[in-house]
Amino acid sequence: MRRLDLWLVLAVLFIAAASFLAQSSTAQALERPTLAYRQMVWLLVAVGMMVVVGMLDYRVIARFWPPLYAGSLLVLAITLLVAPLRAGTRSWLVFGTFTVQPSEFARVVVLVALAAVAATHQQGLLSTRKSLELVALAAVPMGLVLLQPDLGVALSFLPALAAVFWLGGLRLRVWLLLAVVAVATSVLVFFALLKPYQKERILTFLEPERAPYTAGYQQRQAKIAVGSGGLTGKGLKSGTQSQLRFLPAQGTDFIFAVWAEETGFVGSLSLLFAYGLLLFRIFYAGLLARDRLGLLLCGGVGAVLGAQVLVNIGMNLGLAPTTGITLPLLSYGGSSTLATGLALGLVQSVWRLRFANL
Repeated sequence: MRRLDLWLVLAVLFIAAASFLAQSSTAQALERPTLAYRQMVWLLVAVGMMVVVGMLDYRVIARFWPPLYAGSLLVLAITLLVAPLRAGTRSWLVFGTFTVQPSEFARVVVLVALAAVAATHQQGLLSTRKSLELVALAAVPMGLVLLQPDLGVALSFLPALAAVFWLGGLRLRVWLLLAVVAVATSVLVFFALLKPYQKERILTFLEPERAPYTAGYQQRQAKIAVGSGGLTGKGLKSGTQSQLRFLPAQGTDFIFAVWAEETGFVGSLSLLFAYGLLLFRIFYAGLLARDRLGLLLCGGVGAVLGAQVLVNIGMNLGLAPTTGITLPLLSYGGSSTLATGLALGLVQSVWRLRFANL
């Protein structure tokens, strides 16, 4: 335990405590008293998983990326076939009273696979062939998630790929090629794959007054909640936007708005500081890693979690379109919370073995 990064653990515990308080408010508003306690159970399990995985050797875990990757693709394919339709997507497998979102865990597996494959390339820059191999590793699971369809989670695979390219070293012509492909793919996805309500969310973000009571309603209410928090907030379980149910998806996508309304600027800044500390310790562990694999793993985990934080909070502030990306460890959801615990466990493993002989 003394070899764990205690600063990272403290950041996680602060965010977990904030999650319990915010979810308690949501539970009261939605008249679901067990909501906060269920989330706390998931958080405790995630912390336990982080510690257990941190005690393992990340280099050994990375050796098993092929069966883990194949298993993830299989589960994603099965999800498409047997998952019930919920909120317009087939993203959750149902086991009695529990639901599991396989794409959250698949993202962690893809992160390990990308780091393991890129780490075997010992040259200064990634070759074009190796770059295409990495793109394919990320594209296949992303495609399966897009078919569910879950655009937000599918896009969350990209930061891991970008981090591996950045840290692994990429030729300028490959960056330019990827930029062209990204723009072309974005246009294709927008016009051919996105559903009308998804297009409307993007258009409403670009033109906020386009549909303030339909596609733009969620973001409009979130901005009202954040702004009404003032300096110190309205007090726990006293936010009008959440308690009067004006704020939709308040336990998941817009949980930051609940926290901001009830704790104000001071509470929001404290939460942002905790996320900043968490990300700093992740990247710091990568800088101290004893091998290329450890660097790539930490870089990938930091990029994914950092992107989620930026997009989700930006969404709550009206600075990013509504995408359905949750806020790590704060939003309600067992799959997201446990997957984050696994990812942080990999970082802890890199930190613990930073002085190990290779």
